[in-house]
Amino acid sequence: MEIEIKLLLPPNCCSKRLCDWRWPALLEATSNDTLGNIYFDTDQQILRKKDMGLRIRRKGTQQEMTLKTAGEVVGGMHARPEYNVDVVSDRPDLSLFPAGIFADDEVALINAQLQPQFATDFVRQKGELQIVDAVVEVALDQGEILAGEQSLTIAELELELISGDAKSLLPLVAEVMQQQPLRLGLDSKAARGYRLAQLQPAAAVVTQWQETPAAVLSAWQRNEERLLCGDQQALAPLLSLWQQAQQWQSQPQWLARAQQQLAASEVPQSTLVELLQQRQYGLTQLALLTAWLQSN
Repeated sequence: MEIEIKLLLPPNCCSKRLCDWRWPALLEATSNDTLGNIYFDTDQQILRKKDMGLRIRRKGTQQEMTLKTAGEVVGGMHARPEYNVDVVSDRPDLSLFPAGIFADDEVALINAQLQPQFATDFVRQKGELQIVDAVVEVALDQGEILAGEQSLTIAELELELISGDAKSLLPLVAEVMQQQPLRLGLDSKAARGYRLAQLQPAAAVVTQWQETPAAVLSAWQRNEERLLCGDQQALAPLLSLWQQAQQWQSQPQWLARAQQQLAASEVPQSTLVELLQQRQYGLTQLALLTAWLQSN
């Protein structure tokens, strides 16, 4: 089971190296790798409909095939079963994964229909932290998602739990957020790639949600993404979400001021981009993720 927290760098962020952050422990085994990834599915998107992602990753002369299956995403915390197999062929073969993931009669049928759908190419700087009661892999990814002539920027910091309790990640996230303006990332690279390749429609503005920390945070992130894309229908629900989110903040004043600033703005998209440059933005999101984890 892969458990990680994805943090997004703000637009025009100048942090290009892991050493731009002050880590609470020695960042060991640092590496700098260029990774090329091709994602596969059938024309009918059989894997996507199962909430699965299949890729072959190239690192130098090595290749690895990875299958991520249905899991849980709350805010920026992603928990999904993951299977990895070293391969030599550029053609994926689902029979190399453990039995039981697919029905017996599915493997050959899906294998015959698999086609490349989109690619992600990025540089990954990676290291490992040994904190009080956990081991955490830290990875800074910078590059592009590519689908035909279209592209999207990749600029994210991932904190993956190697061993220990997931709650151990929270103080680490808070520490890096206090140094750099980061926010929690909702969508995986695969999800963004499917939409870029027009294999999946753009996510809809969220207008209804349960009043729980997890639901408010996820709706906040989706409407944030839609407003950044210029969808003005996301503004009103985002403002409502910020109002509700204040109940889980130890110091709700920043979020209240941000709400007023965004509501009064003539160009909400630009104002939101300005707010993303402030460290407190991500910390307010983190308070919701913390409230959810503490209740589970």
